[in-house]
Amino acid sequence: MSRVGGGSLSLLLLLAGGGCGPNRLSGTDGGNDGAVSGDGGGGEVANGAALYGRLCASCHGEAGEGGRAQPLQNWARGYEALRRPIGVSMPSGNPAACTGECPDRIASFILSELNTASLSCAATRPSLRRARRLTRSEYRNTVRDLLGVGGAATQGECSRRTFAYFANGRTLDRVSLAGSFNDWSADRWPMTFDAAMGAWVTTRDIADGSHQYKFVLNGTEWVRDERNPMSAPDGFGGQNSLLTVSCGASMMSATGVDVAANLPVDARSSGGFFDNDATVNVVTSNHVSEYLRSAKSVVDALGDRVTSLVACDVRADRAGCSGRFVREFGQRVFRRPLTMPEQQRYQALAMRGADPVAGLRVALRGMLVSPSFLYRTELGERQGDGTYKLSGYEVASALSYGLWGTTPDAALMTAAQDGTLATAAGIEREARRLVADPRARTAFADFAMQWLRVEPVASATRNATMFPTWTEALRSSIVEETRRFVTHVVFDGSHRLGELYTADYTFANQELAGLYGIAGITGTSFQRAQWPSPDRAGILGLSGVLARYAHSDQTAPIQRGVFVRVNLLCQEFPPPPANAGGVPDVDPRATTRARFTQHTANPACNSCHQYIDQVGFGFEGFDAIGRSRTTENGMAIDRSGALLDIEADGGNDAVRFTTLRELGQALSTSASARGCFARQYFRYARGYHETLSDRCGVRALIDRFRTANDDIRELMVAVFTAPEFVSRRER
Repeated sequence: MSRVGGGSLSLLLLLAGGGCGPNRLSGTDGGNDGAVSGDGGGGEVANGAALYGRLCASCHGEAGEGGRAQPLQNWARGYEALRRPIGVSMPSGNPAACTGECPDRIASFILSELNTASLSCAATRPSLRRARRLTRSEYRNTVRDLLGVGGAATQGECSRRTFAYFANGRTLDRVSLAGSFNDWSADRWPMTFDAAMGAWVTTRDIADGSHQYKFVLNGTEWVRDERNPMSAPDGFGGQNSLLTVSCGASMMSATGVDVAANLPVDARSSGGFFDNDATVNVVTSNHVSEYLRSAKSVVDALGDRVTSLVACDVRADRAGCSGRFVREFGQRVFRRPLTMPEQQRYQALAMRGADPVAGLRVALRGMLVSPSFLYRTELGERQGDGTYKLSGYEVASALSYGLWGTTPDAALMTAAQDGTLATAAGIEREARRLVADPRARTAFADFAMQWLRVEPVASATRNATMFPTWTEALRSSIVEETRRFVTHVVFDGSHRLGELYTADYTFANQELAGLYGIAGITGTSFQRAQWPSPDRAGILGLSGVLARYAHSDQTAPIQRGVFVRVNLLCQEFPPPPANAGGVPDVDPRATTRARFTQHTANPACNSCHQYIDQVGFGFEGFDAIGRSRTTENGMAIDRSGALLDIEADGGNDAVRFTTLRELGQALSTSASARGCFARQYFRYARGYHETLSDRCGVRALIDRFRTANDDIRELMVAVFTAPEFVSRRER
């Protein structure tokens, strides 16, 4: 791999775009895709920010910081030197898209807004108040964890528990976990001190049943788990902590019930990666009918076991027990205490009819179709400065759904109630506890699958004659491999971003071993395996990525190049012109590289494709399902590639590579790759694509990620412990 001169963007790309994609700054895409003129003064030219976002941001950066064209912040050459090239030749390739007052408005916006004063990060502006509808996955997980119905959990996920003892600055030699699940042994289950979390931690599989336990400090001092509100007398004047595990009932009741199977697919914003985007995920009439159907199926599956959700006998004291059910279990369903009118309304439902158990089911069914269950709010409580501060319960939900993808546990709800989540230290402590829990692995894998956009591989088709091994079993293995690899790096490996790009290993079963040419692996179980050659590295070498960005009968160098530029470097490109043409026909006398080189030789295309194709060509050593290859149609494959202007700062450099490991090494040290990963995780955790008002917060997040040596676990914590996280604004 080498860095050499060449490939910088010309000044003629000043404000280039020609429809550079949706505006990420002002919340609007600027209207239609036609020419924008100043006559009429309507919505199309209401402000330069919308025009800049539509026509310029994808090349010059969202805040003028630079991208595939030069930076515009602190412009010092004057108004006319800025306005003139915009009016004459911008956007590049389509100057007719900006006429009339458009150049003046854009130039004025750049000079008045994209300057040092307006971009000062002395204070970070809060994001908007919003309600976030549960995604299909969040809905399924929440029903499962509340009621044991849904079928999403595996037995291992259900029975696995993480225990944490927070020493609060106390120096201890050792801590262990003792309880009825290990014969109260004071040394059988030792715990490990996690310095980042500030706690002694252990994760164990716990059998079904009710258990009592304590922490043993230095082998002699027995203390209860203060984070667990459930306790029972220990017989010696103290308290044991209580834990109930009911995975067998959960899995049995889940049979045949997928509570989210018929819910509409979650929407994603234009250019968005994630299915939890609050700006587009609204409730439709289809949602309403399916929520009603699902609530009925859940309650029917629960049956008389609804009585296990409340610690009293509803048949002996119907009014008192129903009230307790509404107050206590209703708080778990709504993730906050119910108001008095809500308590009265749902207790009235619970008291309907002659059968008290059926009455509980009616009340529960009503709760499951309430907006207070289907949405999690980030509205906050109004402060003296006009901003809104999230309540402890809203923080608990944000932490739990962001880091676990499901409803808050008892410890989080207690932290919300006792004021722990009203402090920065309390939020950080809980965030670290959640990151250390196995449930964080599942949620992070969901993030990674959407960031890489690998999910469609599970149902992707391939030409059966060309790829007879492309079976359902192989596709399933490819998806599982991706999830196992990313979670291993983040939670078991170095924890660092660089390893995602440079790792010389993967996780394979027999199906994948055959695909990759790895010897010695049999059966369906996955095991860690070294790549057989240095050609592959990290996520770049995974079949899930290589097959996702390919066609059914051939590779797709443009798709693979766009994947690196957009997914991994967050560099946006304008849509192709209408006359760009489709995929070149397969030519048995030419390689894919030769065909696509001819296809994109048009000068009108080259301004973008020089940054895309040369990267994608570096993946040509792998076919449409990710197998390694050295020839195509009997001709040797040129495996070389180039990543021009990797930092998107207009620099005059290029990274040239002949293996994906070399490309991975370049990405592992790239500031753009680090910043992009932080942005992508911010978008996933916060549920929207960042806007200009988030610029300072995102910059601080990237700086914290860099200071933590690209530790992804620290990034996960940082998103939820940023000062502005708990603040919201009206508009």
